[in-house]
Amino acid sequence: MLSPLLLLSLALSVSLVLSSGSAHAQQAARKPARIGWISLFPLAQVESYLGAFRSGLAAEGYVEGRDVEVLARSADGKPDRLSAVVDELVGLKPDVIVAQGTAVFGLRRVTQIPVVYGFSGDPVVAELTDRLARPSGNLTGVSFMAIELNEKRLDLLRMAAPHARRVVLMGDPVHPGAALEIAASQAMASRLGMELRWVPTRNVQEVGDLLASLAKNPPDALVVLPDSVMLQSRRQVAAFASEHRIPAISGWSAFARSGGLLTFGPRLEESFKRLAYYTARILKGAKPSELPVERSSQFELVLNLKAARQIGLTMPDTLIALADEVIE
Repeated sequence: MLSPLLLLSLALSVSLVLSSGSAHAQQAARKPARIGWISLFPLAQVESYLGAFRSGLAAEGYVEGRDVEVLARSADGKPDRLSAVVDELVGLKPDVIVAQGTAVFGLRRVTQIPVVYGFSGDPVVAELTDRLARPSGNLTGVSFMAIELNEKRLDLLRMAAPHARRVVLMGDPVHPGAALEIAASQAMASRLGMELRWVPTRNVQEVGDLLASLAKNPPDALVVLPDSVMLQSRRQVAAFASEHRIPAISGWSAFARSGGLLTFGPRLEESFKRLAYYTARILKGAKPSELPVERSSQFELVLNLKAARQIGLTMPDTLIALADEVIE
């Protein structure tokens, strides 16, 4: 006959085996959360942002393939395809959707799924919410717009090119918040003694038309607003500036890395990591209305010395010392 002590030991062993089996079964039965990702641009063009978001998920403890599944979709740069891509993504029943840039406009009609966005415009002007502290509806996220940066960019232009007087400011006039950026730029240009001319460019075609007209009498400098139209046109603008030996500045580092002279603006990769934090909060039960819309808080100055040499500029040591990244 087995002793009571041995019987107790066997019972505990059986209990542990059954408990372990139950835990493994529960883990196997629990499906990864589904996260939709949508961009207007081809995924290859926004790979760094998507990669930063994935890195942010990992930092929050979400292992892709085990805890979450990222369903990335793109309208391939065609705004008329956005609605169909949204429908496709919604049909996959994600737990939350992350919108990169202007793709968020296609999600304003989606009310049954929480939406987190990273957006360069003003969320209130864009009617994504009526307040930032407690967002209305089912959308929240991070805005990359900081009006005061427009003044700083012109100040940096003065440091890089003290001779610049006639300056053309170009960008998408319907970009939410553009009017505020234009006003801030004009006020700063006046203080610096610059003659700033605002020229709206609503699409890539209008950008090309403007550059063709400017070729006859190039300005002393170009200032490019950080919006989706100008992001698409960044290489074209940089090539024009190089050909006509004029400085061109903007707000997103991609512009400097594509041949522009300098950029000063938010660290977009850090902002997309922040979207992962928002996504994690929602997966844990938070509502978008409980997560205030944030503005980017980390900024970077990127200086392209190669572009400077091509247009005959020597960057002052003080400006080089300020740069977070210098492209040789």
